[in-house]
Amino acid sequence: MGGALSPYRVLDLTTDRGWLTGKLLADLGADVVKVEPPGGDPGRRRGPYAGEVPHPEESLGWWFFNRGKRGITLDLDRADGRAVMRRLAADADVLVESFDPGWLAERGLGYDDLAAANPRLVYTSVSPFGQDGPRAGWAATDLVLSATGGPLWLTGDRDRPPVRISVPQYFLHAGAEAAVATMLALYHTASTGEGQHVDVAAQLATIRTLMNATAFPHLEGVEVQRQGRSVAHGHARFRMLFPCADGHVTVLITGGALGAMIVKGMLGWIAETDGLPGWLTEVDWAGIDFASLAGTDEGRDFFERVSDVIGAFFLTRTKDELYAEALRRRFLLAPVNTVADIRADEQLAAREYFVPVDHGERGAVAYPGPWAKLSATPLVDTPRAPRIGEHNHDVLAGELGLVATELDRLARAGVL
Repeated sequence: MGGALSPYRVLDLTTDRGWLTGKLLADLGADVVKVEPPGGDPGRRRGPYAGEVPHPEESLGWWFFNRGKRGITLDLDRADGRAVMRRLAADADVLVESFDPGWLAERGLGYDDLAAANPRLVYTSVSPFGQDGPRAGWAATDLVLSATGGPLWLTGDRDRPPVRISVPQYFLHAGAEAAVATMLALYHTASTGEGQHVDVAAQLATIRTLMNATAFPHLEGVEVQRQGRSVAHGHARFRMLFPCADGHVTVLITGGALGAMIVKGMLGWIAETDGLPGWLTEVDWAGIDFASLAGTDEGRDFFERVSDVIGAFFLTRTKDELYAEALRRRFLLAPVNTVADIRADEQLAAREYFVPVDHGERGAVAYPGPWAKLSATPLVDTPRAPRIGEHNHDVLAGELGLVATELDRLARAGVL
């Protein structure tokens, strides 16, 4: 069983902003050939690195996002390199790229150029703002996408400017959408024999992450706002993130019938163990008018005092203790997992999520594994990411048919 996409050949010309697309297709069984410039993809020189040693073969980002691909080197700025690429594209099912719009077309490698020789080709482009429009030529980092797509407005505290999310993620949303769109295009090709150009704009993928926010003006009468460590319900604000004995937990504190059940569960536990302050014992949570109370200094002080009582209690319990009791008492609390917590998670272990990947002399390295379960066509147990030019001979000689003297000439000329 080779995976759902095992019949397909993919040429991956992406920079790091599109690596994820090819990885997802490789996980599903496609033969993905990563094309790098001679000397390697510039993204290899971005840390963190294995063993904290900066080296293009030790980039952990490269390892993860290019696992399962084969790797060749090819200089697309050279006529010989472009000629080889055209030959590769003539027999490929998919080409994925994330260069600036027009960069490949300027070199005779645009969709129209390659589709003329291979009408079945699905040509997927990932770019910040898409292939056309007034911003098509704009450069963008993850922070720019967060700003132009909207999520930046929601990060941080309301009384100061927004802050960026620490781990870049919005090109990853674009990469995932590009993988889905590519598979839809392949379905169309299988039905009609026609390829097409798939144009994925990272800004649009970023906007899609806000789809749950679109209902707020209708349901709450306000737009979603930055809340910092709190959550807002109408005019009321409640602390949502609490430290505990071994880390942090997040908990929902609210009003109404649901809030009454949640708060009673927490306060009932505190009452049974440490005891409650007298002013909290007679509160009718279900009957509180939160909107009115939150508009007063007295109300805001009340919510903060409740949070202080809960927070002091949480500091005496571990994440596991708090989570187990929350499940028993039916209040909404979840541990804030660290990477180590996720690595030790019993549910992920039961699902065999982490898998060993052979790295030769380094031995086996644990990787996140199957992200979906397909009973008939399970995800492929892919090998490590390719080293620079590792599969030049296999692909260019063994499959494309270049003879040894031609490979030597291309290598000496700096094309490979």
